[in-house]
Amino acid sequence: MQLFNVYPLTPLFLRFYARCLIFPYEEMGYELQHLFREIERGEINADEYPYLEQVLNVINHYQGEDLKELRDNYVTLFSQWENGQSPCSPLAGYFTQSFGIDYDPETFIDLLIDSDIPTDPEDSMDSIVNYLEYFSILCDNQIENPAEDILTDFYNKHILVWIPHFCDRLLRASNVSFFKEVAIGLNEFLLQKGE
Repeated sequence: MQLFNVYPLTPLFLRFYARCLIFPYEEMGYELQHLFREIERGEINADEYPYLEQVLNVINHYQGEDLKELRDNYVTLFSQWENGQSPCSPLAGYFTQSFGIDYDPETFIDLLIDSDIPTDPEDSMDSIVNYLEYFSILCDNQIENPAEDILTDFYNKHILVWIPHFCDRLLRASNVSFFKEVAIGLNEFLLQKGE
């Protein structure tokens, strides 16, 4: 099993990327900047500096985009079309099925239901946002109780199975640099943390 190294700021990095993958809204830039400042104020481990720089790249690209263009690209990338496909579905079930990845999100949904994570009843529970939020809570718990293997198990059985493929697809399918930077940053954060 591949290990995932957790530092005190790891949950904030995960929450940052989760916020980047929701529908772009007027105040999103301010929220991303707030999360960046929260990360900056924390004790940054030397291994985390490249990830901090990438978060800043994501914010800079967000600020350089037109909100209408971001929203249009979001809809194009993540909406389910008549044929049941989307260029890059943010839902584990659709994404893994479309790309032939052997994964059943029902186990994750059971974990999510038993957790304290607030979910929007309008959204699908197997959304990548929920995966990242749940993983950030596991990282918080790992900091408090480092003896638990729950985080490593979740990382290997859920995160590594499909999210790096999602990031690769997002990078190739997006028409705007913001989503490309999100894909690069999230993928590097998840994979390099696991090395």
